[in-house]
Amino acid sequence: MRRLMVLIGAVFVLLGIVAESLYISNEKVAYNGATISPNAYMISGFFLILLGLVLTLTGARIPKIRIPHV
Repeated sequence: MRRLMVLIGAVFVLLGIVAESLYISNEKVAYNGATISPNAYMISGFFLILLGLVLTLTGARIPKIRIPHV
């Protein structure tokens, strides 16, 4: 189940990166300066990246921290 969550999370992150790159290429953000307009590509890319990172972290195995007693 953990591997499936990591895989789904990675797919969502990649889809978010693709959506953000579509926003940059379609809106010509690099050429217009700092003007950012709300667009479906930008918003969906942001949420896909965020959701992908959350799913990836839920599937990650975090080891317990052990403090040696002295």
